[in-house]
Amino acid sequence: MPRIAKHLRESAVGMLEAGASTEDVAAQVGSSVQAVRSLRRRFVQTGSTEDLPRSGRPRVTTPSQDHYILNQHLRNRFLTATATASVTPGTHNPRISAQTVRNRLAENNLRARRPYVGTVLTDRHRRDRLQWADRHINWTRQDWRTILFSDESRFALSNSDGRIRVYRRRNERYADCCVLQRDRFGGGGSVMVWAGISYGYRTQLVVIDGNLNAQKYRDRVLAPHVVPLLQNHGVISVFQQDNARPHVARDNIQFLRNNNIDFIDDWPSKSLDLNPIEHLWDNLDTRVRQRQNPPGNVNELRDALLEEWNNIPQAQINNLIHSMRRRCQAVSNARGGHTRY
Repeated sequence: MPRIAKHLRESAVGMLEAGASTEDVAAQVGSSVQAVRSLRRRFVQTGSTEDLPRSGRPRVTTPSQDHYILNQHLRNRFLTATATASVTPGTHNPRISAQTVRNRLAENNLRARRPYVGTVLTDRHRRDRLQWADRHINWTRQDWRTILFSDESRFALSNSDGRIRVYRRRNERYADCCVLQRDRFGGGGSVMVWAGISYGYRTQLVVIDGNLNAQKYRDRVLAPHVVPLLQNHGVISVFQQDNARPHVARDNIQFLRNNNIDFIDDWPSKSLDLNPIEHLWDNLDTRVRQRQNPPGNVNELRDALLEEWNNIPQAQINNLIHSMRRRCQAVSNARGGHTRY
């Protein structure tokens, strides 16, 4: 017979106090006679119908070991629970389980999550990023609308999710100790593309065959796309590019100057989060992978990228341009470190 439901216990006690027999009460609440007797005995002893507290399973770690487990994972957020369990003896066993380690960490609000993968930032990178963000933190939306943000990206047919996890608390996703720094590159065939965006405008998506070098960047990107746009557009007047070698090659810098193109010459290295087009690359990759028929070869991947690039709403691009002041503020707050952007 089932135990007496919580919402029926008060009624059962009331019937017992009114003189009903335990058999009649058991029939009324759908329980056993023994359960009714236990309920009456508990009510007489405690004045309550609630279950008595149970001792539970005894802990297999001491408070000292709990402190050790927490400190180990605070020092190294990428340490696995299995590794910690293998060197931590239990109170009654040669070792504890990995689940015990996870339980102790969860008690301190540390849970395993996929790490944010950020670029490697040296002290020099952080200093340059902070200085650039502080110089531009007070720019207005009109100031940012004059810039053509540009970048190239490589899209792979396949990517690896990996199984690395990091133990972190809420709001620690971008903390230095929780960021997996890595230069990312996909496999299985890929396509490199270039594009530029500004408020109310985007260039066409340019497919770059093979690897990008200085001459190819000038002939395929700067001459046919960047120079005509900045010479003829009334609002967009400044060109942004990162410090990739083809971009800052001496001949290409001179090419821009010869064509009277104003460009940002102090862009900080390793600053993907300061370039709003990076968010479009993520969105473009998601759009391609979520197609009803995902690309199965490089040619299909190229066609899908070109089609989905034109499907991105311009309003989304405009919102990214308007996020520049917040991006600078985030870099400043992080003292040049990783940000949520």
